[in-house]
Amino acid sequence: MSDSLPCIHAQRFQRGIVAGAVAVLFAFGSSCTFAQQNARARAANDFAPQQTADALKALSTPSQAVVAGLSELDSIPIESWRIHIGEVPHGGSLSLDDSSWQAIHTPYRMTTPDVVWLRGWVTVPKTLHGYDLTGAQIRVDAIRRDMITFFLNGQRIASGENLEPIVLFNSAKPGDRVLIAFRLARTTYGVRNLPTVQAHVEFSEGSSRPSPKDMYTEFVTAALLIPDLAKNVTAERAQLEKAIGDVDMAALTNDDQPKFDASLRQSQEDMEPLKPMLQQATFHLTGNSHIDAAWLWPRTETVDVVKRTFGTALQLMDEYPNYTYTQSASQYNEWMAEKYPAMNAEIKKRIQEGRWEIVGGMWVEPDLNMPSGESQVRQLLIGQMAFKQLYGVTTRIGWNPDSFGYNWQLPQIYKKSGIDYFVTQKLAANETNPLPFKLF
Repeated sequence: MSDSLPCIHAQRFQRGIVAGAVAVLFAFGSSCTFAQQNARARAANDFAPQQTADALKALSTPSQAVVAGLSELDSIPIESWRIHIGEVPHGGSLSLDDSSWQAIHTPYRMTTPDVVWLRGWVTVPKTLHGYDLTGAQIRVDAIRRDMITFFLNGQRIASGENLEPIVLFNSAKPGDRVLIAFRLARTTYGVRNLPTVQAHVEFSEGSSRPSPKDMYTEFVTAALLIPDLAKNVTAERAQLEKAIGDVDMAALTNDDQPKFDASLRQSQEDMEPLKPMLQQATFHLTGNSHIDAAWLWPRTETVDVVKRTFGTALQLMDEYPNYTYTQSASQYNEWMAEKYPAMNAEIKKRIQEGRWEIVGGMWVEPDLNMPSGESQVRQLLIGQMAFKQLYGVTTRIGWNPDSFGYNWQLPQIYKKSGIDYFVTQKLAANETNPLPFKLF
């Protein structure tokens, strides 16, 4: 697969309380945004699910209930669809009669390589678990990685892979409704799994209403960082408990939105004393694109994907002076040097500035389970030589986020090749010996 556009994983902290979260996040592929789903989805998708679960267990039972309740206030599941397998002229049109299409509820599994159409109405509810959505922006993310054409109220809005979030309502009012339609292109896969689409709820920074999602993020981040950063863990955790205790979830049950919003504002005030402690740490963000050298396309397509990806990274550097980027696989840089020397010269300039970081040290990102040790040693030998010849640098960071297996000798191979660090996220996918942490 190819995730050809550089992404930055960035969580917006409206008030800056948790701008000191300790993490280095590399944007692997299609997760270009932080999907805010329900509590069960969060448990599965958090960067460190076991760490998060353990941190929340240290809180009181009432505080845990508040955090869980807040996590349910930022997305509306879209589960009911009409589906048609095969091409349909004007399948996204408002005037199309889809009453004969099969009605399904997601998640849904089907077997077909053919074109698939999905249509469904989205209505803004009066409340979401008692929370008034008036004035919110409501958006959806693409439901699959495959080629998608997205229609909104009959208008073709976007087409491609890994689409950016699409706004359904800019300033929602209960009862507002829109028709959304997806056309999924033909695929070489026989089996398709359709997940439940989440319509995410956002409030603008200028909104007078405090954001439950921001408070959820601040509570969880503080719970994670207090054990490592606090000089007095007991006192800092008590302050966090006080802030969480301010949140009046019962006000939602009683249909008292002003009281709930007021409780969030009080909670914001009581989070302020934690700010100096949290700001001891630094939250680093960088761009990265994971590109498979060989997938379901010819070599020439891979070269073009690399060119477009690197071009986008360079454009972002021009647009955002603080933007940085990481990239592995010296084969890609060899292609650019051979075919697009002007682009390669710009890459060299950015490397010298410290804004484009070479990682990996290998010729490509190989499988690390089946090839012999000799093969992996040569990956590093040739890869590091290429980086040295092209840019005068080598890397100390091993980088292989997507191998389906890592051999036991890898630390020795890396260390004797001048690699002191290793980054991956695939170890959490182990079916036999799963690790509690996603990033390594």
